[in-house]
Amino acid sequence: MSGDLVGVRVWTADEIAVDAAQARQEFRARRLGEPMARYLESFDAAYPGLVRLMDDVDALLVGGPGAKARIAELWRTDAGRTAFRYLGAPPISEDDLETLAEARLTGAENAMKPEAMERLLVVMRLIADPRRFPWLATGQKSSPSERSSGALATAALIASQRVQTLRRGDEKVAVEGAVKGLLIGIGWQQAASKPMRGVQILANDAPAVRTFLTQTNLGSDNADVIVRLDDGRLLAIECKGSNSEINSRKRLNKEAVQNARAWLSHFGSRQVVPAVALQGVFNPRYVVEAQGTPMAVFWGHRLTDLREFLLRGA
Repeated sequence: MSGDLVGVRVWTADEIAVDAAQARQEFRARRLGEPMARYLESFDAAYPGLVRLMDDVDALLVGGPGAKARIAELWRTDAGRTAFRYLGAPPISEDDLETLAEARLTGAENAMKPEAMERLLVVMRLIADPRRFPWLATGQKSSPSERSSGALATAALIASQRVQTLRRGDEKVAVEGAVKGLLIGIGWQQAASKPMRGVQILANDAPAVRTFLTQTNLGSDNADVIVRLDDGRLLAIECKGSNSEINSRKRLNKEAVQNARAWLSHFGSRQVVPAVALQGVFNPRYVVEAQGTPMAVFWGHRLTDLREFLLRGA
């Protein structure tokens, strides 16, 4: 047992090291096999709009007639806003742009105001990338080849960032899907509805035995999957994916452990079993530390351990 968590197996440091090595190996295989299509699709989606934007970039950033109308047009679509934000060095988020422009930019009624448009342009003129758009620093008119190079470089930047964003969520989404699939596969059911305030009092809010909830507050902290066990306890599973050992510390020791401690403090170990399901790259030392919270540890590549735990009380 791990601390007061009845029925939970404590893995040795050597066992955790073996599992971490296998999880890393499987992560490498997935990443090396990742199709180029994901990057190319993102690039091809961004490039046409950037070609059109490059035709107007001199007027926008150096100044000229129609600049406000053009930025208003860009701001009407997600693709247009993204293209505009990626003129910066580095690209700027919508939140940061709103702060620096000192203007509310969300909602058509705000974004279309001339004063908001001018503030957007002022900010971007200050942070426009001088490497991708070298002519802006001199105030000279760009050549067709310079505009083409700027569009290509910016499309590559957007595509790379989108792939990175998708990658960050891949591991978590995969392991969470696998956990839900396992539950359904053994005949357990997802609750038809969940309490609006989340699970605050087990007697009133918890799902029925052999029923589970997803993305639900347990106390004041969200749990990815909450399962009602045969003995009446709740198994609260955090599904964590990581692409590096450094990242794994945040995912485990800051996020999962913090939630586990809050659940144990609120409900006690006789009512809640905190757990984590891991997929990707994790430093074995961090897994050992997290297990001592206490919390149950399951691996995405061997969810048979989770299955056995769930059915142990059957």
